[in-house]
Amino acid sequence: MTDSILVAHDLSKRYGGVQALRSVGFELRRQEIHGLCGENGAGKSTIVKILGGFVKPDTGTVTVDGVSIALGERVDPRLISIVHQELSIVPHLSVSENVMLGAPEVGAIYLRSRFDAIVRKHLDAVGLSHIDPSKPASTLSLAERQLVEIARGVARGAKVLLLDEPTATLSDAEISRVFSVLRTLRDAGTSLVIISHRLDEIFALTDRVTVFRSGQHVWTRRTDELTNDELVRAMIGRDLVRGDHATSRVPRDSGTLRIRTRNHALAARFKAFDLAFAPGEIVAVVGQLGSGADAFIETLAGLHPAYTGHIELDGKAVLLHSIEAAHAEGIAYVPEDRAGKGVFLDAPIGINLTSHILPQVSTRGWISSPVEHDRASSLAGEFQIDPSRLPHDVSTLSGGNQQKVAIAKAVSTKPRLLLLNEPTRGVDIGARAEIYTRIRKLTEGGMTVIFYSTDLEEIMEVAERIVTVYRGSIVRFWERETATNDDILHDILHGSGILEAV
Repeated sequence: MTDSILVAHDLSKRYGGVQALRSVGFELRRQEIHGLCGENGAGKSTIVKILGGFVKPDTGTVTVDGVSIALGERVDPRLISIVHQELSIVPHLSVSENVMLGAPEVGAIYLRSRFDAIVRKHLDAVGLSHIDPSKPASTLSLAERQLVEIARGVARGAKVLLLDEPTATLSDAEISRVFSVLRTLRDAGTSLVIISHRLDEIFALTDRVTVFRSGQHVWTRRTDELTNDELVRAMIGRDLVRGDHATSRVPRDSGTLRIRTRNHALAARFKAFDLAFAPGEIVAVVGQLGSGADAFIETLAGLHPAYTGHIELDGKAVLLHSIEAAHAEGIAYVPEDRAGKGVFLDAPIGINLTSHILPQVSTRGWISSPVEHDRASSLAGEFQIDPSRLPHDVSTLSGGNQQKVAIAKAVSTKPRLLLLNEPTRGVDIGARAEIYTRIRKLTEGGMTVIFYSTDLEEIMEVAERIVTVYRGSIVRFWERETATNDDILHDILHGSGILEAV
């Protein structure tokens, strides 16, 4: 009996002209939580796909508990179970059916009553005690679907559980519950691999960390022997240069406002939001999933026509009862689900970048290829996307570059108000810094940015002002300089019953 439950040796994989992995080795110990870190495109997800049998490597071997597995073939989920970053939930099936989907013990006929207690236990464990197992999965929020995905992985009872960005859509309270579940699994004998771009999660959860860069293994070290700077340096190959915090471009007492909402509400989601923001401000509206904070952003984007109240944009009353109406008023929106809503994955990068400005690149209804290419190249350059890749489909890009395409597409119209929902979900630390820098640059020209995020580090890094929300009501307005992580957490987890400015 060795100390290692999983050993991968000499794994290599090439996709056309891209060498995704270069003779990589990886070893997972028994009852260990092991972090895999690296920028998007470093090779982490390729390794996970190889271990799951979804991709066959060009070279290499993998053993689990001393037994070689056939690479490129589906792995027994009792050996290795994977929770993917891009969800594999089947919308038309129930929550219970999704949790048990593919489980070997189900057999040819699924009798739900046999597994109700099992499903209930696993849903409770990941913080979904409020979810009816018979409910269609299509009715769940993105975060709830992510938790169902985790519950499915837990239900397999696998010796090795691989989690690719499992908390990317979750609030801090939900993340805490998931961490508790993962630690319990480890203590009960499961070995876990977690990929996360949230470095605070790596330090809070893992026993050891392996870093990949450009398809190569950099090092594996004990987490408690690392500093944050050492980990970042290994991931990106240099010290990270962080941009200065943005400052308000317009004095608050100038009387100039970009957007004002009065008694703005959405039934069953949030009530009486009275807010006012100036040109050039970066504002975070923060709350747990279901608090109404994200729904507020969506109403400004025209996604909830049933809102009530009054909205003014640059002093003019506007009706935002559709996405088209919001666009016409100079409002752009980047959704939280980039693969499903933010980009056209199977269309070229160039076409994605210009898809919102077709009249600007067309003559008499026909797209002018030279004009379209010039405009797409300009947008690509602004967001540090390689212009030579414009003919390639967005699906060929890393998650970070896909998110840059989504944001670049939104700002192509030069909006007055940019709305971002989870602006860097599943994006590596290097691409995050580039996105943050670009957001600050946009506000220098007077664009106002309002965003929703469940990432406290992101909120404190980017926002100038913070609005906390609890159960559909505003708790407090914060200036970033006066707020701490604990302040924000207290507001969104407990509320205060008192609306006040700090």
